[in-house]
Amino acid sequence: MSHTVIDSHIDLASSWVTVMCRATRFHITVAYKDIQKSRFETEYSEMVATAIDDDDGEDHDVLCEWIVGPCLSYFRESTQDAPREITFGDFYYPETHHLKLLVSESELSPKATRDRGTMNPFHIMIPSSDLPPFPEIPRLKASDLRIISDTKWDDYMSEIPQKAIIADGSIKFFKPADDKKQLLREVDMHLRIRHAGLQDVRIAQLHGIVVSDDGRMTIGLLLDLIPSTGDSLYSYRNSASALEHHERWKQQITDIVKKLHAHGLVWGDVHPGNIVIDTSFDAWVVDFGGGSIVEFVPRKIAGTKEGDWHGVGKVFDEWILEDR
Repeated sequence: MSHTVIDSHIDLASSWVTVMCRATRFHITVAYKDIQKSRFETEYSEMVATAIDDDDGEDHDVLCEWIVGPCLSYFRESTQDAPREITFGDFYYPETHHLKLLVSESELSPKATRDRGTMNPFHIMIPSSDLPPFPEIPRLKASDLRIISDTKWDDYMSEIPQKAIIADGSIKFFKPADDKKQLLREVDMHLRIRHAGLQDVRIAQLHGIVVSDDGRMTIGLLLDLIPSTGDSLYSYRNSASALEHHERWKQQITDIVKKLHAHGLVWGDVHPGNIVIDTSFDAWVVDFGGGSIVEFVPRKIAGTKEGDWHGVGKVFDEWILEDR
């Protein structure tokens, strides 16, 4: 059953996982004392130990799914009447069930419980008071934005949405506010791009900031949707299209970076995932939140013009046709 782990905490005494499933939130807790002397005691203890020492997150994810697994039938029963049409308000302020795992007849089973205050309901939001006012940028209320529905699959009700339908029926790209520092840089860069008059460059323009209906929480950003199949350059590595369009894409990205640098602007996070290919096979630059992937931009030059050029060279001179 489709679900997404939104937040989690791992500790031997008590671990918890917050999950979204069909626009409903489930907060699941497992306490060591509740499974002690059962067949799950050793398994849980060992999984916690490996998850805590886990560097790549794989063991952490395994433990989260171990906690979620016994609850899937509960998810199904609790969400049978979930509406197919939902708004961002429905997703970010959902009905919430609090569960704890107990041993029943040698099996782990969920039991409804009270809110014990361990869940952070605003984990994937930022308090608006922590951000500058940004008076130039429109605010859009979460309940006024619809999530694109799918008649066949429920994934859109369980995963953080990537697209939003606004009041006029058009579709925008949604970027969640899951990192304050990155959001601040993203907004600042888009304002500077706007002031520099670079609206004609293949950069998705910032449309607005999504907030809770009371305005207290910032949920994310809306940007113009690039007319593409949703594929970044990662999808084209060593492909026939890459062989055909490689030089064109390199020149297009080079031209965009030159224009940014001419106005004192640094892209900052150059890697294939931040280059989107549209339906006309033109290359676009996305993501001005900062950060870097060391495979493409070494940390010591990340966030500099030198880092941008190093990343562009790495992507187009080495990575994209590496196996050709």
